Amino acid sequence: MSLVFTSLAAVAAGTGLAASNAGAAPERTATVTVEPEPVYPAEFYAAFQPQTALDMLERTPGFTLSEGSSVRGFGGAAGNVLIDGQRPTVKAGGIGEVLRRIPAARVERIVLLRGADTAEAQGQVLVANVVLRADATGSGNATLTLEHTADGIISPQATISYARAIGSWQTSIELSGEIARYPSDAVYRIADAGGALTATRIEEISGRSPELGLAASASRAAFGGTLTLNGRLNWDPYLIDQTIALFAGEASGAPDGYRTIDYDEDKSSGELGVDWTRALGKGWSAKLVGLGRVEAFTSDEDYTEPGYRGVSALEQKPLELVARGTITRGGSAAFRPELGAEIAYNRLTSTLDYAEDTGAGLVPVALSNADTRVSELRGEAFANLTLRLSSRLELETGAAFEMSRIRVTGDTASEESLSYLKPSAALVWSLSANTQLRLGARRTVDQLDFGDFAASVDQADGRPLGGNAQLRPARVTKASLRLDHRWGGGGALSLEGFHQWHEGMLGYFLLPSGDEALGTIGNARQWGLTAQGALPLDALLPRARLSAEGTVRGSHFRDPLTQEVRDMDDALPFKLSAEFRHDVPALRSSWGVTYKAAQQGEVFYSAEHLFWREAAVWGGYVETTALAGYKATLTFTAIGGEDDYRRRRFYRPSRIGAFTGSEQRDRTKGMRVSLSLSRQL
Repeated sequence: MSLVFTSLAAVAAGTGLAASNAGAAPERTATVTVEPEPVYPAEFYAAFQPQTALDMLERTPGFTLSEGSSVRGFGGAAGNVLIDGQRPTVKAGGIGEVLRRIPAARVERIVLLRGADTAEAQGQVLVANVVLRADATGSGNATLTLEHTADGIISPQATISYARAIGSWQTSIELSGEIARYPSDAVYRIADAGGALTATRIEEISGRSPELGLAASASRAAFGGTLTLNGRLNWDPYLIDQTIALFAGEASGAPDGYRTIDYDEDKSSGELGVDWTRALGKGWSAKLVGLGRVEAFTSDEDYTEPGYRGVSALEQKPLELVARGTITRGGSAAFRPELGAEIAYNRLTSTLDYAEDTGAGLVPVALSNADTRVSELRGEAFANLTLRLSSRLELETGAAFEMSRIRVTGDTASEESLSYLKPSAALVWSLSANTQLRLGARRTVDQLDFGDFAASVDQADGRPLGGNAQLRPARVTKASLRLDHRWGGGGALSLEGFHQWHEGMLGYFLLPSGDEALGTIGNARQWGLTAQGALPLDALLPRARLSAEGTVRGSHFRDPLTQEVRDMDDALPFKLSAEFRHDVPALRSSWGVTYKAAQQGEVFYSAEHLFWREAAVWGGYVETTALAGYKATLTFTAIGGEDDYRRRRFYRPSRIGAFTGSEQRDRTKGMRVSLSLSRQL
């Protein structure tokens, strides 16, 4: 792998395409403009020594990249990044690949759009528009990373991307490959209802995931507008070897036996997106989008211990087809409407074979909807309007009407037609050139995971789940107040208070068959405050900065089983991540420290209460361009280890019944050290 990288670098150097300033001392000479929208020119990022547009976005003050969600359709899966004002036709995860294919040398500036509640970035209130240089020549980036994990193995990761004009087409391509490893150790302590220790388990896990990816795009002028094609191919299997030594009572002496779990997962996917955009005059433009995605997923699990064996095999094949059209008036007009429609077809076929052997050979275990086919035809029409009320006040309103038909075939056949009205409104007040206040409300409809219609099984936790053909999506109404303040030198602070009402929230319950499954369990509320900020520390330490983002959250839900008020499942009460960075131009280097605070959550099953907590994690890095033409980065992840704690409490026949015992797990993942070498081509 290193020979391949060296050869690529040598070719780049020989052709004279290496960035001329790759080894220059970084200078922070850019002027950041904050009116009417914050503008960060390419020069602002020089101190961070970026190689790609993704590097630049990750260093944009007060901005957190959102790649969107994996929900079905295109509009509802929007991330918060535009390229030259347009959203790339890729689904969740794809925007990162698009940004990695854009060399930093091609970026002219990054503009933050505050109050960009449009169909191009639906539901996002802070959007980054990456503006590219019109005169950019062919350029690219090559990166090789070697990571050392706690099991003593070094794993490689390599990425090479290149963008250039080929005739009338502007093209880019990225090829990536890696072998990620996930070693961990854990101790389980099992106790009876009285708290007496009954068993101990010592676990060792060796997980690995070799991945390959190919992504490409091409655009050109066509039919009076711009035609863009985006394609992706991915292969990412996941394999786990898990060995657990079993002890009765305390762990001492030789184990009483061993439990082994072999889990193999194979996943491959392909995606093609096409969009065509044309200016219509007087600020109007039209856009047509088509997207298709296919996937093949299989998993096989073999669970063996003295006196028992469980075997499962799952096969799933998702398919998605989307067509979308919008017509928009943009620019500086006081009256800016947007109209559009989307139609999507989604399908999932799922087959699960599950059998247990307790001494008489493997016997099939029937689960509800183990062989299932789910399909949905969904259409949505939407209209948005941005109206300038004064030089500092704008009103954003919108509404979407969604209709869908969901058809399920399997043990329980079902067909349902659903329709929802989804209004939104926001008042955006620019108090000054630096400060903006936004008061908004939006109603959305959660999308169902088609996998929840089908049966699944988690043998490690002994948790088979039946499929529920009667699933219905939850509806969410969110009210929020957001303050965004920015100042020169890269300072930024964004605060958002929110309150959400959840109707028809999903949770775990028992089907009439007796199988546990996911379904509608009631209504809930949650509220909280999110914050993002970047603080230059030049007064204390020249060219140093502190950035952070966090959320505090509360929730209220009346448990339908116990009738007690509790938190929503996995509604994390606190999240915080921070980074301190110091640039040292004299050494052409930078260093930093990262921190992720401890966090915890709860999940309530029909006969189990699961509590989990992840310990705080520290990290650090050093990066330099002192080696002419290259950027080298040494990263320490999870200094001192990455620990998590989990406690399961069991009841019979359900959580309103008798407490029968508990299981506590303490898991440790060791520190990871990686060395990355990259070069612009």
